[in-house]
Amino acid sequence: MGSTSEFDFDNIQGDIWPGLSKRYQQFFFFSIEDPAAFKAVLKTLADEVITSAHDAMRDRAHIHKVKATESKAPESNFAESIGAGIVGLAALPLTVPLNFFSNLLEPHEIPRSKGSNDVRITGVNMSFTAKGMTKLSKEKFEDDPFLKGMYKDMVAEGRDQDGDWMPEFKNGSIDGVVLICGTEYEVKEKTRELARKYFCRSHGVRPILTLDGNERPGNQRGHEHFGYLDGISQPLIRGLDDNAANERGARKNLTNPGVILFGYDGEVRQGVPSAQPTWAKDGSFLVFRKIRQFVPEWNRFLKDEATRLHFTPEQFGARLMGRWKSGAPVQLNPVRDDPDMATWNDFDYPENDHTNCPFASHMRKTKPRSGMQNFDVFDIMRRGIPYGPELDWTETEKTWRDRGLMFLCYQTSLTLGFQFIRKKWIDVDDFPEKKAEFTGGRLAGQDAVVGQSVKSDIKGHHKNSQLAIVDGQGQHNQVTFTPFIQSNGGEYFFTPSLKLLRDLAVAPAV
Repeated sequence: MGSTSEFDFDNIQGDIWPGLSKRYQQFFFFSIEDPAAFKAVLKTLADEVITSAHDAMRDRAHIHKVKATESKAPESNFAESIGAGIVGLAALPLTVPLNFFSNLLEPHEIPRSKGSNDVRITGVNMSFTAKGMTKLSKEKFEDDPFLKGMYKDMVAEGRDQDGDWMPEFKNGSIDGVVLICGTEYEVKEKTRELARKYFCRSHGVRPILTLDGNERPGNQRGHEHFGYLDGISQPLIRGLDDNAANERGARKNLTNPGVILFGYDGEVRQGVPSAQPTWAKDGSFLVFRKIRQFVPEWNRFLKDEATRLHFTPEQFGARLMGRWKSGAPVQLNPVRDDPDMATWNDFDYPENDHTNCPFASHMRKTKPRSGMQNFDVFDIMRRGIPYGPELDWTETEKTWRDRGLMFLCYQTSLTLGFQFIRKKWIDVDDFPEKKAEFTGGRLAGQDAVVGQSVKSDIKGHHKNSQLAIVDGQGQHNQVTFTPFIQSNGGEYFFTPSLKLLRDLAVAPAV
């Protein structure tokens, strides 16, 4: 294992850490038809196209320079200035002080996006499925979910419905994905350029599908379509985010880097130290999942149920999410929203009480905090972005347009990361377990925000899931609901280091 104080920022793809800056994002899925021809361009992609962690930090510093100048904010307050409106914020690491970027452009020299005043940024990362990696290398992983793929894991063995999945994710044709992030005009131009120069027939590649994600406009920037600020409870990585942990309201627990990046302390598999190959160092497993959200139905549910439970719709929604729409934790603010605590993360849940925040709230289900031993091994680094149009007057009762979240997360163990959170926490009625004494005799219930129905019995009232809640009069109560999300497909990928991409370029084609 490498030392947690030694990171090669030119070797790590930038969306893993610190995260690519994204106002807009395209996902370019492709098949490798001629591995030898595709290998011929891997070194060029690694040298000239892929955005490294170093590049991503430079881009964030450029944005910070502009924001600090325009708002007259102190340039030293990097995290606060650069954070506004950027999904997946990670503060500048302790190991890289701001003056590292001594070659920053002056604000008036930094180019702006065509058609907007945003700083013009384009970032590119690339990842491969297990099948794609097999075409490029004889080396193999041991991670079972990665090897069998998301369709088998989430449809054949999970709660996703085959009929809801896009056909491109069902037929096993996807070998890789390119993430193109930045400002809209530049992202679309970059995607066209990449498709023309590298991901084309002459280089052994067949395009399969392109999907778009876009941040929401105005004061909803940074919020997902149900209306809640996203990307808050991210793990802070030891050796990378030490400074961020000292910020006001930041969680003080640091996650071992091996939970997110291969080759570092804390990397585990099935509860024991990982034995993944050394060539995987500085890489990470990527989960991509297209999640459709039924927003009118969610809004109507909040309004109807809130009255019965003696809450306002805002109070009820905060309890289901675990945070108010501003991001403020409902555990610390049970009565009203407090935007001053929008990114507050320095708190825990009382082990045997859910008066303020239900045991089955989305935030509590997916991040139990100190209620779990060794809880950092289940951490994932989320990098999602919304997609689809805003609601208008035609959709007050029922969803008819496609909108939701392009969910992405990174981890070194799918078994202990995404898969575990989904199958063992979110959809399980008795997690956290042994809480009936504190819920009026009820099981904790399922996550109402992203929970899914059991496929074996989905007719009539059996489609309903439930969760336990303490209502506005302090009484134990129960909420029943049908799912407010739908999985339209996705895949598991491996995001390699830039060194590995260069090595694959000269390795014999399989």
